[in-house]
Amino acid sequence: MEVRCPVCATPETGRDLCGICGARLYGDPVLGAATARDLAAAEAALRTARHAWDLRAAALVAPGPDSDGHRRLTAALGGTQPGDHPHPPGDGHTPAGAEETGDGTPVRALLAGRAQVSFLECAPDGLHLTGAEITRAGIPVQGDTLSTPWRSVVPALDGDPTLRLFQLAGGIGTLPPVDRCAFDEAVRAWLAASLRTEPGATVVLLRPAPGWELLRRAQAVAAQDPAVRLAAEREHGAPEGRPGGAVRVRRLLRTLPLPADHTLLLARVDRHTGAVRPHSHVLFPAGLVLRPDETVKAEVTVYGGPADSTPLLPVLAGPPAPGTPALAVRRLTVRALEPERLTFALRGPGEVQLVVPAGERTPQEPTADLSRLLTGLPRRMVRPPGLELLLTVDLGGADRAETEERLTFVREVTTLLARKDSDGTTVRAGAVGHYDHTDYETTWAKAGVLLRAPVVARPPAELLAALDTWSPAPGRQDTVSSLEDALHEAAALTARRPAGAGPGETCRVLLVVGGRPPAPARQHGVVPACPRGTDWRTALGRLRADGFRLLARTHLATGPPAPDAAGRQAGRYAAEAWRALGADGVFRPGADSPQDVVRALDPPWRQEGPDCPLAFAEPLR
Repeated sequence: MEVRCPVCATPETGRDLCGICGARLYGDPVLGAATARDLAAAEAALRTARHAWDLRAAALVAPGPDSDGHRRLTAALGGTQPGDHPHPPGDGHTPAGAEETGDGTPVRALLAGRAQVSFLECAPDGLHLTGAEITRAGIPVQGDTLSTPWRSVVPALDGDPTLRLFQLAGGIGTLPPVDRCAFDEAVRAWLAASLRTEPGATVVLLRPAPGWELLRRAQAVAAQDPAVRLAAEREHGAPEGRPGGAVRVRRLLRTLPLPADHTLLLARVDRHTGAVRPHSHVLFPAGLVLRPDETVKAEVTVYGGPADSTPLLPVLAGPPAPGTPALAVRRLTVRALEPERLTFALRGPGEVQLVVPAGERTPQEPTADLSRLLTGLPRRMVRPPGLELLLTVDLGGADRAETEERLTFVREVTTLLARKDSDGTTVRAGAVGHYDHTDYETTWAKAGVLLRAPVVARPPAELLAALDTWSPAPGRQDTVSSLEDALHEAAALTARRPAGAGPGETCRVLLVVGGRPPAPARQHGVVPACPRGTDWRTALGRLRADGFRLLARTHLATGPPAPDAAGRQAGRYAAEAWRALGADGVFRPGADSPQDVVRALDPPWRQEGPDCPLAFAEPLR
């Protein structure tokens, strides 16, 4: 026989109480009352749920196992160790140290078209209100942060930091429970007092990490304010290890897309007219988005001007134009006409840092006046004339190692010139190598041969190939060489000028590379004369009259004079000869590198107008 409940008419079979409403099916039709057994079971279930909730809150706090906070939290849990139980599945907790990820898309939408925004965060250490200003270029600039600890907002929270975090996570244990309604009113009162300091500003509410019950309630109270916009920003990880307030806002702002190209302002010279114009090199393109704590790097090569200088390196938010804001301004020492490889690091919109070369530190410059920079460029760079270089190389001498070093030096100078004259149009180089008069009967030089086959003026790359066939020879004395014969051969080569070069269009240089002076035309005391009677002064005068600068690279005599009269006489002759050979400059082995010599050989540039305050985007060629 079917039995129906007299209260809800549900069919029931074989039961004393209705399974839906609990009404008694037999006897008087009255609702069933909870028995002592039912009350005991309900109370046990409530204690179990509360204990599980406390363990979840303790797991979020996660103090060290041997710390005082761990012991105080154990006492608040009634003796249960906070780490004795694993986290319940599906509680949204991620182990400490997990990487934070963010989705700033809603924040980007809230920032669009606004000049001022405040970020509100309900963090475990307190309430934080951080201002941010959006510049005309769209760059977010973080302002001051108003931070209030939780004890100042809700005095009912425990004074111990560990127990206070336990309460904010929703735990109660043996502590007096925090009145939820009073908590809400305290948060509402703080918001009413704090948000008044930011009239008319949009407030972006950052979501707290999951699992923090009272922080969730504080967020719900803040979301009721009409000025507050909820940002769907997600963060995972243990909140006690996560920065709050200004640090979290900075991390969020760094993940916003770049509103404009971040460019490096340089100068560029027109190859045809020499006009100097500003050049914008894009370091980081607009729209680039970084992950939290990510750093992106960009490399660029800049070049020095006609002289050693310390140009400015302005990084702009957009192309160079009056009004474009400067994000960073650095000053760097650059050698004349030399390249400098630079690395810039980006940490977020507007946060660009110059990674300076090793061992160099450049302080941040004040914001540059872009209008003055753009109008302060030189009008025109006047290209220097071409370079015609003649070298004489002493390939003999008693010290073979010294002779080999000279030949290596000449090869390095020629290699550098070949790199600078990549198109083979602005540099011509020739060379004459010479041996000793006393080498006539050696196996290194045939009888009567004093000179290597002279190399007439040609592109440096061709001279370099010819130098590969040269080799030093052992000499028999250190007093003089056959340099006088090499100088006469060099003077004979001067008639063969570069094609199309007229007077004044070519800078002509004679570089004498050796260790011993030329032999005089007649015996000079103990200094032997040239067997051919060649006068080196006559050849030097012809070269000087033909417009050659006279440079020398040699070991100048140092230390006390020789103890004997003959040695002093030879020393005086050598010093007089090298003064004449290096009338326009002397380079010393071990002190002046091949790079130093090439810089001295370069004809000078001229510029019309003020010195260029910027580095150059391309080498001056």
